[in-house]
Amino acid sequence: MCLAIWGMIGPLAAQTPEERGLEVINRATAEAHIGFLADDDLLGREAGTREGRIAGDYIVANLKSLGIAPLDGSYYHPFEAYLERQKRGARWQVEPDSIVKIKQTNAYQKISLNNILGVIEGKNPNEIVIVGAHYDHLGLDPFLEGDQIYNGADDNASGVSAVLQIARAFVATGERPERTVIFAFWDGEEKGLLGSRHF
Repeated sequence: MCLAIWGMIGPLAAQTPEERGLEVINRATAEAHIGFLADDDLLGREAGTREGRIAGDYIVANLKSLGIAPLDGSYYHPFEAYLERQKRGARWQVEPDSIVKIKQTNAYQKISLNNILGVIEGKNPNEIVIVGAHYDHLGLDPFLEGDQIYNGADDNASGVSAVLQIARAFVATGERPERTVIFAFWDGEEKGLLGSRHF
């Protein structure tokens, strides 16, 4: 009996950390993440919408289930973006100086957004690697004929899926990485790279 058990454990113990990590990356998990995020029920995950927040909550739930710590005490890193309504060619802004100017116009729009950030502390905490993707997409277009939802399966839902699988692989190695790894999920990227600019 002992020999039979050792025969089953032996190959597992012989795996390198990299092999353990790579073993957990699979198509079924990738498709499950993409399927959830790109589902019609999320209405295209436009930044600042209820459906966008549901996508963010889904990512947080996955990070928690993997045991990945939040960055700076929270997975949610809120920020606001502003748009001057009456200026031709205006773009959403997240920089403090630009926001002050826009607020002076009294004719602006504001959206509340959240970057989602998890971290695995490395052996050398002063060296940081960021692995990121954005989880927002274009939302709905009520003027489109037929299907009006921009589901965003490729590249943003697939990008989020890839980052979640990379995070899972890091955990599965059972070892602390050489450098600190931040898993970043940006919001508002389709509105002008807002999440990454804010970060």
